[in-house]
Amino acid sequence: MIMPFVRQSFSLDRRQAHAIHAAFLDVIGPEPSAAAARLLETCATTLEVDSDEPPSASPIADVLPDPQARRAVVEALVVAACIDAEVTQQRQHAVESIAVAAGVRSPWVALLGALRRRRAGSVKRALMRRSPDARRLFARLWAEEGVRGLWYALRFMTGRHRDPPLAARFRALAQLADDTLGRRFFDHLEGRGLAFPGEAGGLPERMIHHDLMHVLADCGTDPAGECELAGFYAGFTSAHDLGDAFTFIATALATFQLGMAVSPAVVTPAVGAFDPARVLDGFLRGRQLAVDVMGAWDYWSLMPLPLDEARARLGIPASA
Repeated sequence: MIMPFVRQSFSLDRRQAHAIHAAFLDVIGPEPSAAAARLLETCATTLEVDSDEPPSASPIADVLPDPQARRAVVEALVVAACIDAEVTQQRQHAVESIAVAAGVRSPWVALLGALRRRRAGSVKRALMRRSPDARRLFARLWAEEGVRGLWYALRFMTGRHRDPPLAARFRALAQLADDTLGRRFFDHLEGRGLAFPGEAGGLPERMIHHDLMHVLADCGTDPAGECELAGFYAGFTSAHDLGDAFTFIATALATFQLGMAVSPAVVTPAVGAFDPARVLDGFLRGRQLAVDVMGAWDYWSLMPLPLDEARARLGIPASA
C-alpha cells in the first residue's frame, strides 16, 4: 500500500503529475507486460492521476523548472526501463531521448547500455564509485583513525580482522527481552547464520547499520525485501542530501531485477524481485528517518528498548 497524498508531499501540481505519468507511458510502450502494468498502476496511484485519461502532451522540461526535479524523474524512468527484468534497446533510447529533451545528464541513464548488454564489471565499478555508504565509510575511517583506519579496512577485506570483546558484546544481546531491538537484532544475525561483528567473516561495526535497518525498517532479507530496503536508504539519502541516492535503487535493479552479480559475493542475485510499490513505500518511510544511520550514531543505547520505541526515536514509521 502506498502512502496517500504522495503528489502533494513532493509539491507536484496536476499538470506536472500528468507529464511525469506520460513519460513513464512513453518508456513502457503501448503493450505493457504484467510487471510494467503494475509499475504504471503504482505511478498513477502515487501521482494521483486517472490512468484512463489521455496522457499529457507536456514534456517534463516544460513543467518542471527545477533541474534536480527533472533529474529525479529521469532517473525514475530507469526503473521503467528495467521493469521486465531486461533492458531493451527501445526503452533505453526512450529514456535517453527524454533525458536529452529535459536537459538531464545522469550517470544512471548513461549506464543503461551496460545494463542492457549485461556488462557486470562496468556496472559494478559505477556502483562502487557513487555509493554514498562506501564513500562516507572511507571518509569516516580516514577522519577518525587515519592510516590505522585504512589498515583496519584492509584486514577486514582480507579476512584477518578479529575483535573478541566486540563479538562478545553483540553475543550478549541474546540476554535481552524478546521484544527489544537488541534481541531482535541478535535473532536476525543468528537466524541467518551470519557472523557477528568482531568474528571471522563478520561485518565491521561501522557497516552493521544495513542489518540493523532490516530489523528497524521491517524489511525482509529476501530479494524483494532487499529492494524495499534499498528504497528506504534512497529516501533517507535524498531527504538529507547525503550523496547519490539513486545508487541504492540502481544496485537493487541490477542485482535483484536483472540478476547481475554486481554486489558482494555473499549476495545472491535474483530476477524480477523489484516491486515498485514496496520500494516506493520504503522510500517514503526512509525520508522520515531522523538519524544519520550511515554516520556515527549511538545504536547501543537503543538495543535495550522495545523495538517500537526504538523505531519511534529514529522517526521510522510502521511499514504498510
